[in-house]
Amino acid sequence: MVKLISSLKQWWPGFGTPQADPNLIKFLGQQSLFMHTPETVLAKIASQITFRMLEKGDVLIRQGDPSESLFMIRKGWVKVTTQSDKAEEVVLNQYGPGQIFGEMSLIDKEPRSNTVIALRPTEVMEVRYDVILQVLNEHPVLAISFLQEMSNRVRFANAYIEESITWCRHVADGDYDFVQEQIEQTQSTIVDVSFSHQARASAFLSVFFRMARSIQEREEKLKRQVQQLIIEIDEGKRRQKVQELTESEFFEKLQETARRLRRERQAKLDQQQSQADHE
Repeated sequence: MVKLISSLKQWWPGFGTPQADPNLIKFLGQQSLFMHTPETVLAKIASQITFRMLEKGDVLIRQGDPSESLFMIRKGWVKVTTQSDKAEEVVLNQYGPGQIFGEMSLIDKEPRSNTVIALRPTEVMEVRYDVILQVLNEHPVLAISFLQEMSNRVRFANAYIEESITWCRHVADGDYDFVQEQIEQTQSTIVDVSFSHQARASAFLSVFFRMARSIQEREEKLKRQVQQLIIEIDEGKRRQKVQELTESEFFEKLQETARRLRRERQAKLDQQQSQADHE
């Protein structure tokens, strides 16, 4: 039987190769990850692909889900998000046609660390990890492409952290103009993949840092409240000083002197009036 199969493979190269859509095989071969992968390997991968159709807003992966497969986008776009401690959405990345994601858990098998949501109608190809591991075992050279992809992902993560620190420093210094300028430069929902890591990170951060506007408004309100408090405190101090002054012995003597002077002045006026009446 083994010799028969061997002979069939020799005379019929396609024998034993999983059947897959030729267009799908061609699509895989055009992607950087599989660019130098033999067609037989691509056919094996293509035959194991499960297609997922998403509408805008559909959740493909939820943070905390078990990790069992990686994904590649055939059409459309998705965003990778997490949440701040106040449940505000933070966009970490976006993926478009030909890009893969979910491959990190191929190594550590940890639950999903982020949530992936469709930005528009999207066609996603899903490949289970056991299929990928089998392919890597048979064709180790493909592992280099995976390592390059992961390395690129790490470089982007570093750029994201660096940009986050820069933005936070500007906000801490009260430089909201910097943040506003960056936000105004990001008009599109989709961030061009040709941008540098820093530019893409800034574009994603601008979505989250729109909250800087509310921070600035709260800061201005707080300043007004503090100013009002200062005025009230100053007014309170003024009243206290006035009260202390009016209750002092010096002020009482001053009042008594003023009353005496008024009496003497009035008596003098009365005397003058009386003299004028007698004349």
